[in-house]
Amino acid sequence: MCKNTSKLYLALLKLKLMKLRNYLGLAIVLLLCVGCPSDDDGIESVPPRDRGEQAIEDDAEIREYLETHFYNYEEFENPTADFDYKIRFDTIASINSDKTPIIDRPELTSITYNRVDTDQTVYILTARQGASEKPAATYSDSTLVTYTGRNLNSTTFDSSPNPVWFDLTGTIDGFQNGIAGFKGAGAGPVANGDGTTSYEDFGVGAVFIPSGLGYFNLPPGNVEIYSPLVFTFSVFDVIITDHDGDGIISINEDLDGNGFLFDEADNPDDDLAFAFQDPDDDNDGVRTRLEIVLDEDGNFISFLDTDDDGISNHLDNDDDGDGRNTLDEIQINSSTGVVTYTDTDGDGIPDYLDADS
Repeated sequence: MCKNTSKLYLALLKLKLMKLRNYLGLAIVLLLCVGCPSDDDGIESVPPRDRGEQAIEDDAEIREYLETHFYNYEEFENPTADFDYKIRFDTIASINSDKTPIIDRPELTSITYNRVDTDQTVYILTARQGASEKPAATYSDSTLVTYTGRNLNSTTFDSSPNPVWFDLTGTIDGFQNGIAGFKGAGAGPVANGDGTTSYEDFGVGAVFIPSGLGYFNLPPGNVEIYSPLVFTFSVFDVIITDHDGDGIISINEDLDGNGFLFDEADNPDDDLAFAFQDPDDDNDGVRTRLEIVLDEDGNFISFLDTDDDGISNHLDNDDDGDGRNTLDEIQINSSTGVVTYTDTDGDGIPDYLDADS
């Protein structure tokens, strides 16, 4: 069975870095404030380490691990009938001295992200990507996975041996970006008759995470502070996700394209919801679904830009460029919330889209 702690450790820790006006972030911060002793108790709070210096230390520690360890790549290259497709790490020494270190394996890639004004590098090991016909996960999607989280000293702090669904936006930054690109299984689940299930051609990988994209100075109880982490995982299914149901999949609402959905740039109307959570992205009173082009099945086709100002309607608070905000060219019933799209000149074009209304 899955450990009860599995979702706790990967859950919304990064929201502690979000703006206080985000409700969940505020709740977490308040809980932390209530739980922390005051200076009056004689306990001095320790400020977090410099993120830049810590990133350098973490990267050196991760690279040392990658240079001195190997994984069971030979089993993946020539799998036996009973191979379980699990990644296993070991030290290059003695009888393993001829093994290729992880850092020299072609399956290893790295991506550098800028987080909190600090460059942070994650290292991703793709032992098997998954079924080619399946969609690749992004950091904004929902995935069905098993995983094990370890410190670099191989101590396990969390695991889920049975498949569990994760909304990746609710996991630590390094984990969500580590799973991005992997695909689900080509077949399964198939009941094995012993209470377990099996899949075929599922994604298998590992991600090495610096503390700045993990828990940094706020780890769960059995993870050391400022500890780099490694997660091994299998991906069985991927659901491309539109969190707010506005017709734009969440990956396309990372407005600055930096690999994270909780930045200031990702909240264009400066309200309580980031764009991927917000059904009215520009807070102009017209829902985003009505400001883009969808097919009859509700699938996204294209953006609209009525006034050709280079700003799509769903992000433009003056859609027709007439100098009047869209919010002032519609009527919203304060009791019911029903929106009426007025057409002052009766030309069939609502005022908020009509520059000469």
